[in-house]
Amino acid sequence: MKLSATKHVPRSEAAGYRIVGHSLLETARGIDLLGEAMYGNGLAIVAVHAAIAYTDALTVAFREMKSTDGDHTRAADVLVFVLGARADALQMKRLRRVLAAKSKVSYGGSYYTLEEGRDLLWHVEKYVAWAEEMLKIP
Repeated sequence: MKLSATKHVPRSEAAGYRIVGHSLLETARGIDLLGEAMYGNGLAIVAVHAAIAYTDALTVAFREMKSTDGDHTRAADVLVFVLGARADALQMKRLRRVLAAKSKVSYGGSYYTLEEGRDLLWHVEKYVAWAEEMLKIP
């Protein structure tokens, strides 16, 4: 597999990406609690960025690299490369779905309902739970 653009990041910085991911996840949960119908896009965007930060935490923790490709969906390829056989197929599918939603939610010019945002958040929460378990390994 040919990897997209990556850069070296010292393993010691993985914790920072994890903290950012956790903070973004908590922000998404807070937006969800507000329950405002017009916050669907905001909820989804913050949830997607939480998944990206956790993906960076994993790739840095396991192999001291992170994706720098402008196409965020390529970050899943880097994670699969880094984890090899440890890459859980369901979680990779979930991550790819979340990352694919980024462009639509951020730049697509379409309204994302609160229910759609909550659905994306649900997938991110499942992915983050798995990522947290993986981060205990290195």
